[in-house]
Amino acid sequence: MKNIRLITVFVFSIIFSSEAFAQEGFEHLSPVSHGAGRTYVVSSRGLSAVGLNPALLGIDNGKTFEIQIFPLSAFGIDAGAGFSDVNALSGVFSTKVDHFTDSALTSIAGLLSDGKLSGRGDAEILGAAFRVPEIGTFALTWTTHGAIRTEIPQNFLDFAKDAASKLLTENNTIDNFDIQGMWYNEYSASFGTTLFLSPDSEVFLKNLSVGGALKYVSGIAYIKFDEGNYIHTTAGNAKVTLGVNFTERSAFSSSFDPKHAPNRFSFDFLTSNSAGSGFGFDLGACVGLWSNHGIPTVLIGASATDIGSIIWNTNATERKADHLADTIYGTAGTTIKDLTDSLAKLGGSVKDLSSFSTPLPAMFRAGVLVDLAAMGMDWGVFEPRIAVEYANGLTNLVGSLKSGRIGAGISLERPGNVGLRLSAGFASDSEGSDITAGVGITIFKLIDFDIATSRLGQFFKSGASRTDLAFNIRAAF
Repeated sequence: MKNIRLITVFVFSIIFSSEAFAQEGFEHLSPVSHGAGRTYVVSSRGLSAVGLNPALLGIDNGKTFEIQIFPLSAFGIDAGAGFSDVNALSGVFSTKVDHFTDSALTSIAGLLSDGKLSGRGDAEILGAAFRVPEIGTFALTWTTHGAIRTEIPQNFLDFAKDAASKLLTENNTIDNFDIQGMWYNEYSASFGTTLFLSPDSEVFLKNLSVGGALKYVSGIAYIKFDEGNYIHTTAGNAKVTLGVNFTERSAFSSSFDPKHAPNRFSFDFLTSNSAGSGFGFDLGACVGLWSNHGIPTVLIGASATDIGSIIWNTNATERKADHLADTIYGTAGTTIKDLTDSLAKLGGSVKDLSSFSTPLPAMFRAGVLVDLAAMGMDWGVFEPRIAVEYANGLTNLVGSLKSGRIGAGISLERPGNVGLRLSAGFASDSEGSDITAGVGITIFKLIDFDIATSRLGQFFKSGASRTDLAFNIRAAF
């Protein structure tokens, strides 16, 4: 039994040969859009448009200056139920093999199942925007972004937690497990302007706005397994043949501890030594149509963000196992040393790299907003707007959506010295659908408070659930 446990631990160790680094996503800095069906590309305004659609900076939102300074700023997180226990994996894998138990295997499988260990987060450390009439809006932001993705087939996890009784009798396959994480700081200069604005109060094409951003990226930590990886177990005649293939690259700054994955925000990572650096840019555009008394009733927007790359050059390593295989016999005379000596070669080889390059988590978004208030459909004291967005990733990197997502929502706003905002909607992708909702208030037309979630349905779900929150405090005048 002890020998079989060791083989199982080895399989898990290959999957987690380096500790997962951080919290996927980078959309939580626009809570109004987050609650309105994740319709960022058309619903964001002012500083919230940075990183999502800079063209929206060119739309006059009635504010000349906006500012945010952490912790009175914007931040958010979307994390699986196992994310808070991320360091439990360190404890499990540091356990001596002699004391490794079946309950530990069950614990590992539980932490990794259903993407529980996946998560993402953003925080805006500093943001400021200034509108120059007849020119446009300039914005400077300092944000930090982190994400981890752990997608392992559930059938393999179900097999692995009972491997002590199944390994010598059942075959199993795991192909293309997706484990990756990245954390970086981003310093961005954005600009949005209106190229065309018709003076006609009732016209088809009312306005055309464009925007862009240049950004410098400072990396904190990175890990990723390349596609084409696998772990195969083939049983028969009191033996098991293990086959592995993987390439994993990682890098981390000197102040980052890869054996203790952070599961909360820390100022240490805002000033930590860089593990790499790079540059990127955003592009966006929006068109206002069917003007009614000077206000466009339809807004169409599109953007491509985080186009660029980062070069990792600190503690950069590559671990590689190139289609390796070995057969382990479950005989009574087999010792732990025999197993570890035999399995050692399946761990692959590790080499230091001078550097390696990765893309930024590029995204494409397109959407439509219909201003019902501009069409004369006020709902009591509220001005209603509906929107829809399609979003998809342009790379296979964590933080860039793995599959397409569609979202739709409605927002209600009551302007005034004490303004009120309500929003609701849904978002759907390959993993399922959930309800979005948000609420916000403006005090004396000066301070905005907004909070939203894109996983309202999780609150009513039995068992483990994901935590999703987007929050914002901003001074604007």
